[in-house]
Amino acid sequence: MSMIVVISFILLHYRIGFDYDYTLVTYKDELLELIYQMALDRLIQDRQYPMEMKENRTLKYDPFFSIRGLAVDKETGWITHLSYTHKVAVAWEGRTKLPTSRIFDEYRNKRALNPLERKKRLKPLNDLFSMAECCLIADVIQFFNDEDIPYCAQNVVQDV
Repeated sequence: MSMIVVISFILLHYRIGFDYDYTLVTYKDELLELIYQMALDRLIQDRQYPMEMKENRTLKYDPFFSIRGLAVDKETGWITHLSYTHKVAVAWEGRTKLPTSRIFDEYRNKRALNPLERKKRLKPLNDLFSMAECCLIADVIQFFNDEDIPYCAQNVVQDV
């Protein structure tokens, strides 16, 4: 059999590729660290974020902070974890865990968003590459809070 016939047979009878759940390939933390650093560099170079962020040693990918399945609130910049009933169970502003009272205040004393609000406000962070994005959003917001730099959370989320 010629090589072309073999390749044709494989392409017709098997589907070869990568799925979005990354079950065929495992990635190392070094890849997520690289994604984080490259995105941080782009924020500084292309979006004029403070150059001090580059020298700040706390701004680095943390594999223990984010997990797949979190969501970012596009209005507040909060990193949220939803319960199985779609209520905001836990939220972080930057790297600071928020008290339940602030969560209740933001989500009208019930912590739950109706499906339309949830779709509009919450961006799921459910693939592997979202873990670096989650860390960077939290770290940028924490940096701005620590340095008393005014910011718009919506812009941070969009820029990242």
